[in-house]
Amino acid sequence: MHPYDYVRAILRGWPIMLGAAILGLVAAGVVSALATTQYTATTTIYFAAAGGPKGEDLAYAATYTQARVQGFDSLARSTSVLEPAAAAVGDGVNAEELADRVSVDTSLTTTLVDVSVQDTSAKRAAKTADAVSGSLINQVSALERPDKDGPSAMTGTVVSAARVPDSPSTPNWPVNLIVGLVVGVVIGSAVVVARDLARRARAHGTTGA
Repeated sequence: MHPYDYVRAILRGWPIMLGAAILGLVAAGVVSALATTQYTATTTIYFAAAGGPKGEDLAYAATYTQARVQGFDSLARSTSVLEPAAAAVGDGVNAEELADRVSVDTSLTTTLVDVSVQDTSAKRAAKTADAVSGSLINQVSALERPDKDGPSAMTGTVVSAARVPDSPSTPNWPVNLIVGLVVGVVIGSAVVVARDLARRARAHGTTGA
């Protein structure tokens, strides 16, 4: 088949494509309606070396801190951080299930750390994000203390507390519907082209006979 033949086949089979597109939209709508509504809240923390270093020490401190924050993703989901956070949140939240709902984003160029939490409750998502962030700051302060009785070598400050989200993060209805529509159109096109190829094959066989 030439490209023009494909276009002609699709134009002839538009009812099938339309039906497939509608089915794709309906399927996406059903999946979205059945999905559990989740809200995501994020707290941003700024970590820095303690003591106010200057000059070359400042550059070293920044590099050191940037390197250290790369491991905070695992630390934030550890029991040493999540157990105090779960206790602060209450509402039956436990560290084990909280670990599946916490995510941490770090940057290679800054010492900012975003702690995000998903929850079926918008208010609890924000409360939990702040609780995990506070517990993470405390744990980092304890781990970065060279002398048990001395000051910590790193401090953490919340620069953006979690806000109660206005809308759910999942399901994402617009995205789901677009995906459903596209999938439906693709499947419909494939069916139309396959039908046309089969028709041509039958016609060729009849002519050959």
